[in-house]
Amino acid sequence: MRTLLSWITFPGVILHEYGHAWACRRLGIRVIKVCYLRFGNPLGYVLHEQPQSALQHILIAAAPVFVSTFAAFATSLAAALLLFFQVAGVAADMAVPAAAWLSFSFALHAFPSSGDADALWEDVSGNTVGFFGKTVLVPVVGLIRLVQLGNRFWLDALFAILLIAIPPLLLAVYTS
Repeated sequence: MRTLLSWITFPGVILHEYGHAWACRRLGIRVIKVCYLRFGNPLGYVLHEQPQSALQHILIAAAPVFVSTFAAFATSLAAALLLFFQVAGVAADMAVPAAAWLSFSFALHAFPSSGDADALWEDVSGNTVGFFGKTVLVPVVGLIRLVQLGNRFWLDALFAILLIAIPPLLLAVYTS
């Protein structure tokens, strides 16, 4: 079921990987290879050089949360505005469901994956990260694992539904 849902919401997978690659480039970490979407497990990945600090590790792992949440919110807002201003026509009739699907796709894949946690844990258990870095990274890995546990109970889907519902609700409250 999860694999099928991931394929149906493939734009979210692509944006998730873009978030990692974008963070690497912004932090000056060389990206070796990016696979935005593929058949297999994982559906996408980013290979990059070793970050120099625990903060860089965290920013790279967490980047999809920010990138995907922003994109989901903006896409949902665009759909809500189309509805609010009652834009008529075939294009608007197709754009609103497409924007809702895109928004849901982006938000569904916002959380760090188990692969992201594995990469952080590899660094924690290695010799390249010092004591302070390990004390920062271990709780982050734990938090990602906790979120992954929540995803077994559809926490990511609940997050996606709530996130795409916020812009129309805000617009309704603002205009009433």
